[in-house]
Amino acid sequence: MLNILICDDDKNIVQQVSSLLDKVKEKHNIDFKIDTNTDGEFSIDKNAIYDIAILDIEMNGISGLEVAEKLKRNNPDVIIIILTSYSDYLDSAMKISVFRYLSKPIDEQRFHKNFLEALEHYRNISKQIVVKFNDTVSYVKTRDILYIENLKHGSSMVTKTNTIKTNKKPEEWYAIIDQKDRFVFSHKSFLVNLQNIINFDKTTMTFQKQDERLDIACVSRRYYNDLKKAFFDFVGGK
Repeated sequence: MLNILICDDDKNIVQQVSSLLDKVKEKHNIDFKIDTNTDGEFSIDKNAIYDIAILDIEMNGISGLEVAEKLKRNNPDVIIIILTSYSDYLDSAMKISVFRYLSKPIDEQRFHKNFLEALEHYRNISKQIVVKFNDTVSYVKTRDILYIENLKHGSSMVTKTNTIKTNKKPEEWYAIIDQKDRFVFSHKSFLVNLQNIINFDKTTMTFQKQDERLDIACVSRRYYNDLKKAFFDFVGGK
């Protein structure tokens, strides 16, 4: 069962989102539990694990992004959907990997579409691939991959915990992983995972690797515009 949190200091918005979720639940026969709150300062139970959190960006005393950071301490994979009337929070959102923005007033069709995308992401988030190299076999969750770098023979797969040599090229892994909304080429030699990107410019990308940040020169000008569009599509759901 999915655990979903709605947090907005506008009770009407909380009621509207709850109603929209009930429609999704009935139409698609999905089982989930909903918790609601109208104050970002509420105490988050250390044992409370939410799979999806729908948060207002601006609340009295604390922002939705701060609530998201607290939730991620309990579950680093919680899917964050931000409700906002503003469009200038991208830099902060990149740091906590916001899944989607939803503008207020909430459009029902867009909400429905984005929530179903969140459910699909939830189903895929534990997807595993098998990585073989010589006599070594590793099982890797796609969500843990930072990037895959092309080598003369095969490639190097860098994850949150280690680096694995592989016999396959990044183009082959792109097809095997088959998550085209999350894995994109930032350079002819680099396949990157948008889920773990904190920041990037026209030359360098910063990845979140457990408790540290990793800066890699893996962006080329040729790929930059497509990379930027892919990232905006990923966080904004356009």
